[in-house]
Amino acid sequence: MNTFLNDFFNRIQYEKQDVTFEDICTLQFQFAKHVPFENMSIIQNESIDLTFKDLKRKIIDSRRGGVCYELNPLFYYALKELGFDVHLIGGTVFNNEEKRLTQTHFATMLHHDRQPYLIDVGFGSHHALQPLPFTGETITSSTGEYRIQKKKTTFGEYAFEKYQNGTLEIGYDFFTSPINETALQNAQQIITHHEQSPFNKSPLLAKRTDDGHITLTDKTYTVTKGKQKSKQTIDLQTFQALALREFGIAVK
Repeated sequence: MNTFLNDFFNRIQYEKQDVTFEDICTLQFQFAKHVPFENMSIIQNESIDLTFKDLKRKIIDSRRGGVCYELNPLFYYALKELGFDVHLIGGTVFNNEEKRLTQTHFATMLHHDRQPYLIDVGFGSHHALQPLPFTGETITSSTGEYRIQKKKTTFGEYAFEKYQNGTLEIGYDFFTSPINETALQNAQQIITHHEQSPFNKSPLLAKRTDDGHITLTDKTYTVTKGKQKSKQTIDLQTFQALALREFGIAVK
């Protein structure tokens, strides 16, 4: 095993030495549990080049998290190093407004036994925690129900969908063609500076737990365990303490 994979496995506390296709769901869960979705680099004006070396330095060496254009590329690099047939794809997150920030979400497309799958570890707390097939079937996870639906629009060829409160909702549309580092950097500029960006206004940190997930903002701390949810209002000092204790992130 090379140094990168060894460091990657240590970061997410994955104990096996190899990864089969059937193991990817465990890899996704461990990643979601130990690598938070967090936007503190955006909030604190810390920009990185999004190269493999920079992503490794931030997420593995500095034990930070990131947003989709950081988390999914690092996971992609690990899958590629493990020998899987993968490439990065770009998508556009759905909202009810006509104007959408196009090609600012990213995920990994994997082929196994001639079948395509979507792998996404960077969509906030909406982790399917397993590869999603392109068959249109609904996949049930501990986090909810998901499916990939063929649906040609201006924004993509397929849609990532999730059942929310009994209703099937579109998360994002995406194309299946490979994207490169330039696309990641363009998205970083948009997410960092655009007035419609949901991630440049206030801090957001989230990660999976064994039985749910936790979400932290500068005003609230939410703990979800199964179907039980508790939410408390917090001050700045408590936010800083929780960011360090629960996410290992020192907030300036």
